[in-house]
Amino acid sequence: MKIHTQAVQLSHPQPAEGLVKRGALVVFRALRLATDQAKQVPGVLAQASADVREAWRESARPNA
Repeated sequence: MKIHTQAVQLSHPQPAEGLVKRGALVVFRALRLATDQAKQVPGVLAQASADVREAWRESARPNA
């Protein structure tokens, strides 16, 4: 009688390195997004300031 053995492939659990790397990527992407949003704030504030000045000037004009 012959005995045949076959290798069973086991799935390898992801090492902790993969989890740490994914976590770092999420943090870095969120940080980049926050930085990009912060860069737009001065432009938004400048536009709001210009709009308020224009509204102030228009409110001084008599209604025609």
